[in-house]
Amino acid sequence: MPADRNLACRCGAMHWTIAADTPGTHVECYCADCQTFARHLKAVDWLDAAGGTEIFQTLPSAVRFTEGEDNLRLLRLSPKGLMRWYAGCCGTPIANTLATPGMPFVGMILKPGTPGFGPVVTHANVGAALKPVRQSGIARAVFGVLARALRAKLTASGRATPFFGADRAPVVAPEILTLAERDAARPPKAG
Repeated sequence: MPADRNLACRCGAMHWTIAADTPGTHVECYCADCQTFARHLKAVDWLDAAGGTEIFQTLPSAVRFTEGEDNLRLLRLSPKGLMRWYAGCCGTPIANTLATPGMPFVGMILKPGTPGFGPVVTHANVGAALKPVRQSGIARAVFGVLARALRAKLTASGRATPFFGADRAPVVAPEILTLAERDAARPPKAG
């Protein structure tokens, strides 16, 4: 039986695990928002040379914080933006979720080259990449998210999440970046 995939923040104060048997899609996203998130946190080492963020799309029920959960923080790039979770102790990006837990989805952010998640099968939002990247696997990623969410809803396994409480509110209040803060962290234009 494979072991759970154990991850930690840069300073070691936070640890979390993703269940070994959890299905998911290994994606690399090059969008300006993912790059802005990493740049705002001063975590550019979580981006590849083209500005891509490795993300393992899976179910929130597969994620468990094992140490330092009190350091969990939440950021939104705008009032209606994705929920972007990170380690407040050192600025390590952790995950992206939707604004509510209604659709069981989490994009767990990985440092480039993190072992145990299989190959990257999707390259998305390449228009903001800092170097040429070919878009691929979009249908696979979308279908994977929808299929996992539907299965989780039908089996009620999608209700468990470490990111939202029983009241369906985030477990920590989000910080919303100002326009100036967001603009300051925007990636350079590809050239």
